[in-house]
Amino acid sequence: MNITFIGGGSLRILPIMRSLLDNHKLFEDGSIRLVDLRLDRAEAVGRMIMRCPEFKNVNCRVLWTSNLTEGLEGADVLYVTMAIEREPSLTLNKRLSTEYGVWTSDNLSANGAFLAARGANAIMSFARAMEKCSPDGVMLIFANPVAVFSAMVNTHTKIKALGICEGFHNHKWDLPRIVYGENRHDDNIDAVAAGVNHLSFILRGSWNGRPLKDIMDEKLLRDNWSLPEMGLPPITMRAMELMRRLYKRFGTMIFSSEIDSFANIDAFSNVFESEQAQRRPHELQPGISPEILAARAKAEIDARYDDFFKYVKGSDDSIWRAPYPENLFLGKNSHDVADPVLAAMDGGKKFRIVASMPNWNVVKGFPENAALEYTMDIQGQNITPVADQYVPAPFQGLISGLSEYQTILADAVAFNDPRLFADALEAYPIKRADPKRQEYYCRMLDIYSDIPAPYQKARDYFKW
Repeated sequence: MNITFIGGGSLRILPIMRSLLDNHKLFEDGSIRLVDLRLDRAEAVGRMIMRCPEFKNVNCRVLWTSNLTEGLEGADVLYVTMAIEREPSLTLNKRLSTEYGVWTSDNLSANGAFLAARGANAIMSFARAMEKCSPDGVMLIFANPVAVFSAMVNTHTKIKALGICEGFHNHKWDLPRIVYGENRHDDNIDAVAAGVNHLSFILRGSWNGRPLKDIMDEKLLRDNWSLPEMGLPPITMRAMELMRRLYKRFGTMIFSSEIDSFANIDAFSNVFESEQAQRRPHELQPGISPEILAARAKAEIDARYDDFFKYVKGSDDSIWRAPYPENLFLGKNSHDVADPVLAAMDGGKKFRIVASMPNWNVVKGFPENAALEYTMDIQGQNITPVADQYVPAPFQGLISGLSEYQTILADAVAFNDPRLFADALEAYPIKRADPKRQEYYCRMLDIYSDIPAPYQKARDYFKW
């Protein structure tokens, strides 16, 4: 298999590659292409891939380049892992959102629209290059908002794009915690879920051969249910408690426990206010300029790469022994969602995933082009949706609104269309009655001054 990484200098790639290289057949006579404008970083990652112990038994070529065409020629998979969120907009957005009482994240929030506007042109350029260099290749999108980018590429280019989220693994941690009070990851859970990325709902499934519903009913509907102390952060424990309350009241559970998933369920979002306040960095305090924020963030990133470069220049092979996540630079990450996805695409064991694509008549009651997350089986080049998927009542209205927001947004950022961009923000189904909603959006446009200029015209459509 020939796999191209956009953002090939990312420090998260080497730990993933160590696990992937254990599957010798995956890269036999293939190639790993690392594409990055920072060629020095891509080269450092590439050299460490060739040096890691798993690479010694694989007949594989490693290429680093800043030339997109060179990196994409004949690629089977393009993996997009570039960073879109950055300073100073990251902190300025947090300050502004706190002022207006709006939850913010890199995905399922109004801020996700501005990140989509920042990253869309680059991702569309990757898709257009694939149409010429690797038309049969699949784009795996890890950069948020994954659902928006996936809908954009699938709808407006000839390339098949799958939005994958590391939150796929959350339920494999959450269910053992909630059901058995055990802080462990369990790969024996096979869940079917549908909704939008970060807010899908478990519909059914099995756990070690037993129906998932039977196990959850047996354990979670007891009056004496309690969550033992597991050494987890308070915000995680609160999330587990809320997920059990959801199941007891509605008979369903959030598939992936991301903070913005709860924030979009208004009845529960207020419980996170105290935790949100505790998690705010000191940079949220007024007085630190955007220039200082950007310089500080750059210095932190540069320092991480300086540490990584020391490994590249060294010759001590004992560095490979430290496990992940004890060593985030070098440890082997066997739990990244890319691992089983890529193995299945290479013709390995069929893999079931909950991921983002346009609906294409999979989830009942939603338009064909709706940006959604749902369950599908991957084997080779075949991506086959699981039958009988829907959004449980009473969450259909909320998910319809969030999906509409992301669907319109996908069209807007495909063409840098300010009117559609404004329409998407108006469609975001939170705080619609707030008279300061449009004012907040206009101030966000001031913060995101680096996005393509046409988007600034969106403020004209808020004055009606």
